[in-house]
Amino acid sequence: MGLICNAKRKTSCRELFRTLNILPVPCVHITESVYCGRLNNIGLKQNLAIHVYKTQNRSDFHTQFCRTDIFKKSVNNSGTKLYNKLPNYLKNVENLKPFKRTTKSLFTTTDLLFSG
Repeated sequence: MGLICNAKRKTSCRELFRTLNILPVPCVHITESVYCGRLNNIGLKQNLAIHVYKTQNRSDFHTQFCRTDIFKKSVNNSGTKLYNKLPNYLKNVENLKPFKRTTKSLFTTTDLLFSG
């Protein structure tokens, strides 16, 4: 990244990612997992269907019980968990293109993923 922007050798790339509007590799993995969770949630039940209590997570998707570590770390399971952590205004977006655009803008505008 430093070569593309003619930055000095020990310069941090965080600001370069922000100015070029590019997500770092871990953020790309998170966003792709969220997209996968969004696309594969058709067969999953919402917590509304499991119980009748008015909890704050009632609109989230119920994650499946995992017996193996392979399934716990799979994209389907982790994508569903990450999708459940999104703000409600993002979950209510109907079409996939606006959903991708607003998710990417959420990750590029906040310091949530660039911190630490």
